[in-house]
Amino acid sequence: MTARSEPAPIIRVLLIDDDPEDYLITKGLFGELPGHRFALDWVDGYDLGLSAITAGSHDIYLLDYRLGSRNGLELLEAAQVVNATAAIILLTGQGQYDIDRRAIEAGAADYLEKERLDPILLERAIRHALLQKNYESTLNAKVTERTADLKKLNETLEREALERKKADAALREADRRKDEFLGVLVHELRNPLAPIRNAITIMRLKRDTPDVVDRATKIIERQVVHMVRLIDELMDISRINRDKLRLTTEPIRLSEAIAVAVEMSQPQIDNAGLALEILQDPNDVVITADRLRLAQVFTNLMNNAAKYTEPGGTVTLTTRVGRAEVVIAIRDTGIGIPADQMPYVFELFTQIDRTLNRSQNGLGIGLAVAHRLVAMHSGALEAHSDGLGHGATFTVRLPIDRD
Repeated sequence: MTARSEPAPIIRVLLIDDDPEDYLITKGLFGELPGHRFALDWVDGYDLGLSAITAGSHDIYLLDYRLGSRNGLELLEAAQVVNATAAIILLTGQGQYDIDRRAIEAGAADYLEKERLDPILLERAIRHALLQKNYESTLNAKVTERTADLKKLNETLEREALERKKADAALREADRRKDEFLGVLVHELRNPLAPIRNAITIMRLKRDTPDVVDRATKIIERQVVHMVRLIDELMDISRINRDKLRLTTEPIRLSEAIAVAVEMSQPQIDNAGLALEILQDPNDVVITADRLRLAQVFTNLMNNAAKYTEPGGTVTLTTRVGRAEVVIAIRDTGIGIPADQMPYVFELFTQIDRTLNRSQNGLGIGLAVAHRLVAMHSGALEAHSDGLGHGATFTVRLPIDRD
């Protein structure tokens, strides 16, 4: 059995002509076209024609040049203004070459002289106009698609350029902070040497004076302890960066780690002329942690509070026990943290503006060490400040062991 081919689609044609006789003549021509694949409609005025073209109601439009007080060229130009994409054939009088040329320039797909019009020429012109319209539609679709692709590519390139710019700025900032850190490191490691050197000189000169020797010895001991602390901080951050730091965890009571931290921080808080308040939740909890490293976290946070708080201020440590976590907050009444520096407080080599720093001691890595140690305990460390002059709060969140 031979497969039946699908019938050709009907081509809808609209004649825009103010002369009813021209409509009848044109209708007769369409009746002679082979295949009867055309459906002809008719409107007799400029406004109706423009509305139909704008709406895209037909596949092709036959437009007479004469439309009462208006003409087909005006209608073509008006159609261009509204970005109509219709396939339009202008019907002109014999020998009107200037009008024909202007019609093509105004967007007509073709032009036909009415006196020479016959079915074959009409069918050929319609077929050519439709092919041209389909070609233009396909081309426009490809241009639109390519334009969209180029827009996406341009957006991607702009985004990548912005990301590279941000990355470059971050690298420059990191280099700046590292250079600043090296300067601070040299300063901090060199500071204890002068008192040690002076103490040694005094001990040589006053070796027969026990009290003087004893005071000199204590000076050396204090400075050595300070240097050891600096070196320990450097070693800690080096181990953490190389993933070499290991925790020795065990079930411990939170209060035990806090007690160790208070004992370690109390001298610095006292030397800074500050008051220390401890407000612990009456419900002590057991957590799995490295006792000394957790104490180091709280010590670093309290020492940081002491560092940025003027004499007479207060450092407050509070604990609050929840269902799944315990929250430890260290709050101070110090200089606070500027909003523009808040994103960097836990990054290496970062210190608050040193002109605001009362003591100007430390390497700026204590908070970074604390932040990473808390993360190693499956917890979180957060910072908050309402700005300069409003103090700062550092909050540690740790999971609770529940059987």
